[in-house]
Amino acid sequence: MADFEIFRSRQNSDHYVAVFADDHGENAAGVRSSHNLSPLTRIADNGVPHLGFDRDAAKRAIADHGFYAFSLRAEERDGHD
Repeated sequence: MADFEIFRSRQNSDHYVAVFADDHGENAAGVRSSHNLSPLTRIADNGVPHLGFDRDAAKRAIADHGFYAFSLRAEERDGHD
């Protein structure tokens, strides 16, 4: 079980990138040093659901590409639709 580090795009607040916290490979290092991303949070890989984050999809994408890019838009609303 590895924790995920989550980074947020500086250009688009709906775009995020995740890498494994213990990954020291080239792709993870590139995400961490990117001027287009800023560190946001860390998510434990403990099976607890997190709004907008699919840990299984993240694991597959990181295995294939070295990172997981995803989008999330959350808006405050009054009342119910």
